[in-house]
Amino acid sequence: MFPSTSAPRARRSSLIAVGSVLALAATLSACGDDPDPTVDAAASATATTSESPAASASASESSTAAATGELPTVKGGFGETPTITVPDSEPPSDLVVKTLTKGKGPEVEAGETLVVNYAGVRWDDGKTFDSSFDRGAPAGFGIGVGAVIPGWDSGLVGLKAGTRALLVLPPEEAYGDTPPGDPIQAGDTLVFVVDILGSHAGDETAKGEPAPTEDDSLPYVSITPKAPEIVIPAGSPTKQLITIPVVVGDGPKVQKGDTIVVQYKGVLWRNGKEFDASWGRGQPFVTAIGQGAVIPAWDKGLVGQTIGSRVMLVVPPKDGYGKAGNGDIKGTDTMVFAVDILGAY
Repeated sequence: MFPSTSAPRARRSSLIAVGSVLALAATLSACGDDPDPTVDAAASATATTSESPAASASASESSTAAATGELPTVKGGFGETPTITVPDSEPPSDLVVKTLTKGKGPEVEAGETLVVNYAGVRWDDGKTFDSSFDRGAPAGFGIGVGAVIPGWDSGLVGLKAGTRALLVLPPEEAYGDTPPGDPIQAGDTLVFVVDILGSHAGDETAKGEPAPTEDDSLPYVSITPKAPEIVIPAGSPTKQLITIPVVVGDGPKVQKGDTIVVQYKGVLWRNGKEFDASWGRGQPFVTAIGQGAVIPAWDKGLVGQTIGSRVMLVVPPKDGYGKAGNGDIKGTDTMVFAVDILGAY
């Protein structure tokens, strides 16, 4: 259960699909039932720094509304699975945002793609209903754009990467009288601990050193820091997967099992037609990598690349959607992607 997104799978309508209790509605699409291989501001896009490693409910506080009464206590520092204890008292009537660990990274801005770890419990019984810590994978989603529950949109914008925050959401800032299902009930006050890992602007691009390919038999991918141009050469495509970074970033390497944030564009070899791109949506794409959440070419070609790179992938059918194809993509189609790797968590 987490803010949903989409990505390429064996045969996928968008490169992946993940759902969460927090999501209202968010899908990455592009060509009807299309492929879209489905959020780091803090450490060359991979790690964040914090002012203090420990966290408790007595830490520094900034609330969107004055807290009334006793608040939940939290054990565990930034990056650690939190233990949340809810007091035996009435919950506050207003949204509360309390800083437990103050980060030093860039501030989260509305409209960015945000990447977080989080745990959520019900005020009534203190039971955990959702936790990215337990899943072992962060959540990525657009923030301040209605993609998540209102208390997240209101409470997370303005926080800095590296921050651990306690959020107490009254019903109107959560699900009100229309909960997504058990264990959340109508009228529930929800409590979250959220670690801000990083955020990415809608126009963010690769930031590495240009390394253009000079092989005329391969597609041309532009290296300027904007949405890439892809030009298909004359002749037949290769039958093998080709992975070439045309911009080489100086960040850490993407590891199998990471959650990555990317911009991408995909075209068909046979006609050069674009079938999908994150650029036009104004939201980078977030997906697990190396775990079968996207088409095989992405899992094979992006693991080991460095953050900040723009990678060209020439994808034969066997490493894409196979003989079945996907929407406008035929089972015989070779695809060409340009993928900007913005962050990995």
